[in-house]
Amino acid sequence: MRLENKIAIITGATTGIGRATSVLFCAEGAKVVVVGRREDEGRETVRLAEQTGGKAIFIKTDVSKAAEVEEMVTKAISIFGKIDILFNNAGINPEPARKSLTECPEDTWDRVMEVNLKGVYLTSKYVIPHMIRNKGGSIVNMGSCYGHAGVKNRCVYSASKGGVITLTKSMAIDYARYHIRVNCISPAIIETDIAKNMLDEARRNPEVWKEIITNKIPMDKPGKPEEVAYAALFLASDESSFITGISLKVDGGYTAQ
Repeated sequence: MRLENKIAIITGATTGIGRATSVLFCAEGAKVVVVGRREDEGRETVRLAEQTGGKAIFIKTDVSKAAEVEEMVTKAISIFGKIDILFNNAGINPEPARKSLTECPEDTWDRVMEVNLKGVYLTSKYVIPHMIRNKGGSIVNMGSCYGHAGVKNRCVYSASKGGVITLTKSMAIDYARYHIRVNCISPAIIETDIAKNMLDEARRNPEVWKEIITNKIPMDKPGKPEEVAYAALFLASDESSFITGISLKVDGGYTAQ
């Protein structure tokens, strides 16, 4: 198994990519700390992950709150003794954020940045000292193809993910000497709760599908959470032992155009 005897923290793990990754990591031998704000969904992720024969626990946490993040990491260490892998997957893109800069409410801007960018900062801040003591680890951050290119009416989300991508590179340089690798994944549109309403509308309207899928993604389809989870598995595992500071694009060709 590719993650045997590894301890992984996965944020935003109550649904979508985080849930798929939790299940996959458990199946590959890791013990997984499922992190999120929604308790019922988090416990369902634990149930699904443990069906693979692995071990998972849920710790309710808002990754934008320093005290909650610190407490979560302390609990994880007290239970498992170490942290080998951190997948900073938590992210939001609420409806009020899907506007141009001048139309985006200030409190929406602040909240998206708190979760998508500050959340990566906080979780990494409290995990890295344990990885240093453990003489290494792998951090995988969730970027986006929207962080690589300008996108209409996605100013705050694009800015937050662009920040994650460049933060990843700086972290990779800072912590390479401690044998901590830091990479990120940049997906295009994935079949998750965030994209559900947009994809439902597109499936009802061929013109909308053409605009947001066919014209943007050469493979002419959205991705699946499991396809991103396998990318996270590669970056978390020793198979990528000489890779750090990259943004792995899982985008069906979105950024190849």
